[in-house]
Amino acid sequence: MEQYVLGLTDEVESEEVERFAEAFPEVRSEIESMRKAMDEYARQYAVLPPEELKARMMNESEGPASALRRDDALKYNAAGDSGSRWGTWLARSVMALLIVLSLSFYQNKVATSQKYEVLSREYRAFQQDCSRQQAELEGLLEIYAFLNHELTVPVRLQSTGLIPDAEAVAYLNEKQKKVFINPTHLPAPPQGKTYQMWADVEGRMINMGLVDGNSKGLQSVSFIEGMESLNITLEPEGGSEEPTVAMLCVNARV
Repeated sequence: MEQYVLGLTDEVESEEVERFAEAFPEVRSEIESMRKAMDEYARQYAVLPPEELKARMMNESEGPASALRRDDALKYNAAGDSGSRWGTWLARSVMALLIVLSLSFYQNKVATSQKYEVLSREYRAFQQDCSRQQAELEGLLEIYAFLNHELTVPVRLQSTGLIPDAEAVAYLNEKQKKVFINPTHLPAPPQGKTYQMWADVEGRMINMGLVDGNSKGLQSVSFIEGMESLNITLEPEGGSEEPTVAMLCVNARV
């Protein structure tokens, strides 16, 4: 851009700069700023002949001495014009160098900011992934400790005949007030249906929670005091307030 403003670009380069200036308002604004800055700098350093020289030349009479003075004046003006042109080109060169340095600094800053943003996103994603894995690990350690606790008792729930070969295993710990169910051998429920677990307490069925038949991992359900048996039924999706006894799949006494 600085070469374009200084008039040092050829026709192809000029067209390319003008095309970018039309496409990007910030480029056009930067070019105008360069032009104004260079013009202002050139005006500040322009060299003009002193006014007293002009007056002295007009008051001098003709003659060899006058001619000599005129020659001196012409030389002075020529030197002044040369100095002015030299000062203008020097100012433009300095300004171009400053613009190049500023543009380079700006581009480096933009590139650094973009890299920082990318790294920040990657770091946040990494933190979230670490938090998720940490939570999963803590959950697995909790289950492992629960299963290996001396008071944890496994209870095998067997098929009632509604679904042949259906089976599940519950793990109870009365001291910790926890129950986990392993539905590994329960087939996936029909569409629109879900498994629900119940505790029989003195002839009354109490809801212990839903069981995800599509998951084969251990699942936590509610602990109910005084459980006499454990039962799993097929219920409408979302569960029921009362068990559908005709859809009892597996059960076992505690």
